[in-house]
Amino acid sequence: MLIQTLCAFLLAAVPDGRAPLHPTDARAIRAALQSSERILDDRIQQMTARAPFVLLGTTRGAYLAGYGAVFTAEVNLAPAANLSPFRPAYSPKELQDLNRQKREKLGALRTGLRQLLVEQAASLSHLAPHEKIAIVVTLFNFRWEDTSNLPSQLVLQATRQSLLDARQAGPEALDKAIEIREF
Repeated sequence: MLIQTLCAFLLAAVPDGRAPLHPTDARAIRAALQSSERILDDRIQQMTARAPFVLLGTTRGAYLAGYGAVFTAEVNLAPAANLSPFRPAYSPKELQDLNRQKREKLGALRTGLRQLLVEQAASLSHLAPHEKIAIVVTLFNFRWEDTSNLPSQLVLQATRQSLLDARQAGPEALDKAIEIREF
C-alpha cells in the first residue's frame, strides 16, 4: 500500500503525467548533456575564427522534465579593455565603433547557434520528440558601453522533432521550426 501511494504521489508530481526518470536514464541524459556542453564550447570557439568573439566560461546544460534541454553560455562579441588608470575612458567614436562591431557579429553568432541547435537535436536522443532544445546566450557588455540596438541575450528554441524534420526539409523549414528571441 505504501509503495502504491508513493508511486501515485510521484506520478502526480510530474507535470505531463509521465513517470519520473529512472536513475540510469537520468545518468544517460546527464552524460548526453555533458557531451553537448563540450561540443557547444568547441563549436562556439570555432565560430570565433570567422567572426572573432570570446566565449566566457563554459556552456552549462540542464534537463527540465517536460520541457527538454537548456544550454546557457556567455559571449563577448567584441572584447575591449575595461576602464582603468591606464585606460581611463573611450572616446564617443570608439564607443560607436565597438557597438558597430558587436552588431555586425550578431549575424554570425545567430547562424552558428541555429546550426548547433540542429546538431544537438540529432545527438540528444534521450529527449522525447515533443521536448525542446534551447540555447541561451548572454551577451557580455561593460556598463559604460553603448548598447543601443544590441540585445543582451539570444534565446533559440525548438522541439527536438521539429528540428529533426526541418533538417531534412531545408533552410525555410528550419526558419519556421526555430524560435529566436532577443532580449
